[in-house]
Amino acid sequence: MLEVVDAMPEDEPFLLAVYAGARQEEVSGWGWDALQLEAFLHMQYRFQQQSYRSRYPEAVVQLIVQDGRRIGKLLVAREHDAIVLVDIALLPEHRNRGYGSAFMQSLQREAEQCGKPIILHVQTANRAKELYERLGFQQVSLDSMYCEMKWVPASTHF
Repeated sequence: MLEVVDAMPEDEPFLLAVYAGARQEEVSGWGWDALQLEAFLHMQYRFQQQSYRSRYPEAVVQLIVQDGRRIGKLLVAREHDAIVLVDIALLPEHRNRGYGSAFMQSLQREAEQCGKPIILHVQTANRAKELYERLGFQQVSLDSMYCEMKWVPASTHF
């Protein structure tokens, strides 16, 4: 059973591990030793968290749990005019098993019920972009690193 629960302060090491797992492929080819990579990823994780808290103060960090095991993290901001998927990441060993699709479809059902679009930003080279496109998200804007995407419930006209 897939569920989402609020993260607690004691979940911080797990959240850092999820972040490091999400960046693993990117940083593995840099030639740095394990200590350098650990220090860099820890610093970047802290910067990311500060940025998220600043931009989305109402959002709550949550854990994605499958059959009682933590497998990922989630940050969703429910704003007055949209649901913003700020961050979603799964541990590498839990990717490509349908968990991301299941969560996104759940979020789409929520958006249908409240009549709000879902907005997200994804790195242009991230494979998750293909998932979002399959689920009906449309590209809104694009820069050198990120693609802004939006999904609008069929019952809503924007």
